[in-house]
Amino acid sequence: MKFPSLIRLTKNKKFNYGPRHYDPVKEDLEQRISKIKHEKKRNLPHNFFKKNKEKGILKPGNLQFFLILLLSFISIGWLFYGSIIFILFLTIPLIYFLKLNKKI
Repeated sequence: MKFPSLIRLTKNKKFNYGPRHYDPVKEDLEQRISKIKHEKKRNLPHNFFKKNKEKGILKPGNLQFFLILLLSFISIGWLFYGSIIFILFLTIPLIYFLKLNKKI
């Protein structure tokens, strides 16, 4: 299990070597298939190929940003308001959640 961190470490670069050889039958088949797919794509409506993007998933960069932002707000709030800030960070989301449930 990987723990989230504030520092990004570079990953090792991998060398991918794929030997090449010429196969005229396979190339001809791939050209025919791509031509047929291209013709089908032209005949279908435009909205058919739009994919539904998943919403609500945070990318690692955004997650790190929100984590740093939250920690900075907590530390600045602790400097100005003392330990009451920890109680506020627990009660404000709870109150908001309760108000959302009452509207339904």
